[in-house]
Amino acid sequence: MSAAFERRTFAPGEMIFKEGDPGDSLYVVEKGRVRIWRGEIEHPTIIGSVDEKGVFGEMAIFDRKPRMANASAELESVLMRMPASVLRESLYGADPLLRQLVQLLIDNIRTMAKRLDELEANAQLP
Repeated sequence: MSAAFERRTFAPGEMIFKEGDPGDSLYVVEKGRVRIWRGEIEHPTIIGSVDEKGVFGEMAIFDRKPRMANASAELESVLMRMPASVLRESLYGADPLLRQLVQLLIDNIRTMAKRLDELEANAQLP
């Protein structure tokens, strides 16, 4: 499985992927920290940070939809990148009930994110 990963180093502030990009891989933080955020770089809405041994970018792989957020290195970070095709291949052998459950969870997260965007937009109205 480790042969499926590609190691890459990112400088502090360097973009890993942008909201709307295709979900072509997931990442594991080997060293450093990654910030997950939405919106404009000048006024970001911080969703959270991913520390060492954490995983991010997985949702877009499961449902083949564009990235929901931006990811950038908070510190110098070494990431292990797994292509979507490798993960999908592993999932095809999983129990169908488990695959459905994962899809349901991802759908729920995307629905909540969309609703939060709507609430935030309405809160900014005069």
